[in-house]
Amino acid sequence: FFQAEDGIRDVAVTGVQTCALPIFGTLVTIGAVAPKNFTHIVAHNGSYEANGGHPIPNRQTDFAGIARSSGISKAQRMDQLATFEAAIPNLLKEEGPLFVDLIVEQGELGPRSYKDMYKGARRQAFREALKAG
Repeated sequence: FFQAEDGIRDVAVTGVQTCALPIFGTLVTIGAVAPKNFTHIVAHNGSYEANGGHPIPNRQTDFAGIARSSGISKAQRMDQLATFEAAIPNLLKEEGPLFVDLIVEQGELGPRSYKDMYKGARRQAFREALKAG
């Protein structure tokens, strides 16, 4: 999670393996509570990257459709970087909840060091990279 510069919007950026598949209940809860200051972006690369890059059972799963059926009416799928880049200002300002199924390519798998993977410094660097654009 990180907060937008105005300090009033929470943004969750997750991978398929860490949020969308294991805990669909969160989508139902977000849909029911409907937080107006919440944007959820799923980086959808079709794999469980954190545990070896194994493919998810159905790479064509419509996560935006699942979010909509969970009560998040502003849910969309994006598969073009330029489209996502153009949408970022609205994603950070528009009343939520918002959900984006962002289709990305699977990156090169590196060594798995969970101690390193979950360091606070890595999360902070990620937040700073998001803010920098």
